[in-house]
Amino acid sequence: MSTFNSVYFVDYDEIMRTEMIALILLREREYQRRVGPSRPQIRKIEDIPKMQRDLMSKSALEESKNFGICQEIIDLEQKYKLKELKELVSKNHILKEDVIGNKGHKRTWSKALYKSTKWGFNSFVVGVNKEKGHPLRGQIDVLLMIQDKL
Repeated sequence: MSTFNSVYFVDYDEIMRTEMIALILLREREYQRRVGPSRPQIRKIEDIPKMQRDLMSKSALEESKNFGICQEIIDLEQKYKLKELKELVSKNHILKEDVIGNKGHKRTWSKALYKSTKWGFNSFVVGVNKEKGHPLRGQIDVLLMIQDKL
């Protein structure tokens, strides 16, 4: 019987193979550390070419559509129908000619409605001051109290 144990004996090719695997793993870790994990960049839907949009998944398209849009506009878009948005915008004294964008899209009308809600109180004050028989005409203190409540 010999004292040679085959369990402790490793072939030279096996040692080289494990060293190569270790070097590859180290190089990959170093690359990930320097470059970072690769992830797709989210861009506006208008900046993405048509062919690339056709290849994108639905979830990536939704993220691109909503990129750079505040949550209030998205909520308005989901809450109202197109006809309702158009009516609300016209109630806020915005002419159809002043609406910028494709007038067949809900996003355009929800942006216009969101923009008009910021200055809705000011148009109320102008309407009150323009109408001579209005009971709040000239009552600046009452208008300021209304503004504080809003």
